[in-house]
Amino acid sequence: MKTLVVFAHPTPESYNASIFKVVSDELETKEFEVQVLDLYKENFEPRMSTAERRTYMDKDNTATVEKYVQQLQWAEALIMIYPTWWMGPPAILKGWLDRVWLPSVVADFGPEGVKPKLTNLKKILIITTQGASRWRMALIGNPPRKMMRLSLKAVTKCRDIDWLALYSMDKIAKPQLSQFLDKVRQKIQRF
Repeated sequence: MKTLVVFAHPTPESYNASIFKVVSDELETKEFEVQVLDLYKENFEPRMSTAERRTYMDKDNTATVEKYVQQLQWAEALIMIYPTWWMGPPAILKGWLDRVWLPSVVADFGPEGVKPKLTNLKKILIITTQGASRWRMALIGNPPRKMMRLSLKAVTKCRDIDWLALYSMDKIAKPQLSQFLDKVRQKIQRF
């Protein structure tokens, strides 16, 4: 399976980097074709330029991000690893979504509504860490999860969108951190 792994954390010694390593190691044992996009290492520019915004709805508007569009269109599976900050992904990942997941790339918009174009994506796995507790997030409807799942489903028609979150990130002990890495390992083994 052609798998694109997108990683978004600025610190190489972070817990998210540990998750990324587990995912990478497990994918190596599979007979998958894998492309990795480490947005910070790549020095991805998250800010949309004035020119990009002016051509946002145009059909031929991918020149500045063509390499990333090709990765996205190549993939059959997408794994995103990132921390949730202020109820959303880091700015660099949000910028990748804004600049690469262009209307011309992800869907046709017309009188009949949205017709997805990223139907090549058959599996999506989001792995994130959050400072908030699971219960707090459930109480408010887990906006980060809803936003990602609904947005991704609308432009991919993917039915296999999985969300794996480590909640209360700043309050848990090392054994729980290890247990979550084991959970990630098992998830990738079954992926």
